[in-house]
Amino acid sequence: MKSSLDYFFNPKSIAVIGASNNPQKPGHVIVKNLIEMSYPGKIFPVNKIETEILGQKAYSDISKIEDSVELVVLISRSDMIYEIMEDLDVRMKKKNDVKAIVCASAGFAEIKDEEGAGRQEALMATAKKYGIRVMGPNCIGVIDNKNRVDTTFVETLMPKESKGKPGGISFISQSGATAASILMIGASLPSPMRYNKFVSIGNMADVDFIELLEYMEQDENTRVIGLYMEGYPDARRLVETMGRISLKKPVVVLKVGKTERGAAAANSHTGSLVGADRVYDSAFRQYGIIRVKSIDELIDTMRAFDALPLPRGNRLFLYTQAGGPGIYCMDTLNDYDFIEFPVIGDVAKAKLKDMLLPMATICSPEGYADITASATVRHHVDGLKVILDEDNVDSAVLVTVVPNFLPREELGNELKKYIMSQKQKPVFPCIMAGNYVRSSRVILEEAGIPTFDTPDRAARAAANMTRYSMFLKKRGRAYDQDIK
Repeated sequence: MKSSLDYFFNPKSIAVIGASNNPQKPGHVIVKNLIEMSYPGKIFPVNKIETEILGQKAYSDISKIEDSVELVVLISRSDMIYEIMEDLDVRMKKKNDVKAIVCASAGFAEIKDEEGAGRQEALMATAKKYGIRVMGPNCIGVIDNKNRVDTTFVETLMPKESKGKPGGISFISQSGATAASILMIGASLPSPMRYNKFVSIGNMADVDFIELLEYMEQDENTRVIGLYMEGYPDARRLVETMGRISLKKPVVVLKVGKTERGAAAANSHTGSLVGADRVYDSAFRQYGIIRVKSIDELIDTMRAFDALPLPRGNRLFLYTQAGGPGIYCMDTLNDYDFIEFPVIGDVAKAKLKDMLLPMATICSPEGYADITASATVRHHVDGLKVILDEDNVDSAVLVTVVPNFLPREELGNELKKYIMSQKQKPVFPCIMAGNYVRSSRVILEEAGIPTFDTPDRAARAAANMTRYSMFLKKRGRAYDQDIK
């Protein structure tokens, strides 16, 4: 059965009210993004003056468009909403075709005055009259990579060849600026981060967290759901919804407004009621919802869930080529009391001793090996294989700082071959540092193996996947990793 939300993610035609030929205006970027995404439907720019925008015929009013329109994107000034809704009313009386509106304009209820509230009421009155669904206002739009829809006004920095190639991550953000930043950060990774669906919800005048979560719950292409969240009026219902979904798919949340000042800022931003943070924190743990503390951790954790097999247990081995970063990683892992460092067998220890350099530190402490800065590519790969062949090892973090005598591309290629040959246990490679090792990381990431900038980022992603695995085991549930 077709959902009313389908019209946001797979419309047959889109009208952009406020479209422009001026590259510095968001209405230009929206039309440009749709064209560059190779959107397969019809695009109808709406502009009072211009007759053609980016090669597309433009219309003075939405009521003048002869063809059917399923989705409307509003990016005009908010004080024009009354005129636009009157024109939409004219169209709906004649054609009754518009099914959804993305209101990217700001200046509605979030500004907390009578004028803004009145504009939002005008928008919603017409929408409710005709059963039109509304995303926003005060949002940046919607992306669906599978259906090649991008109604955002964000220069995502995504290379053209990567557009329209979906991953398994679906993401919902209450903040447009945060959503835009996450898009741009993800596009700047060694291999651009690919989303299935990406939604900015703004004021939630109509479509809200719960309805989108339930939609993504049923979406067979969504492997993991991520949220940036400030607050919600019915926190109990929201958490219970996320908790039900977490038994099927991981839900990763960056919940802000933890402090009194942060809560006040959230309320002034989107009018969100934040609620007691400790209550959220306790409920998230109870329901198996993965709470993260930073944008980096959010991105890393979503990527890990999308690409890697879930660890079967909580026994993690730390395999490092560099002492300092290895200690840093160990300190981070020790923040998670559920992580165990496995004792590998004597045969495996002997193999490591024979193959590694004499100064290598093997299993002192247990679950840890420092193969030293002089380690070769073979030391990296063959030692990792010995460790993961052990039955009582469930996952491994690999930390390496690549010196100029260690061939970067060879390291990337050999790690790729091994990690792809064994798909039962996740490996979290931290290859340091910066652009010097980018070529090595690109090789792994283009093969679908996420890499990490720093040891703590690899550790937190590994810990979050482990926590979720333990939650499912406790609930007697299996994780369906066959979603494509």
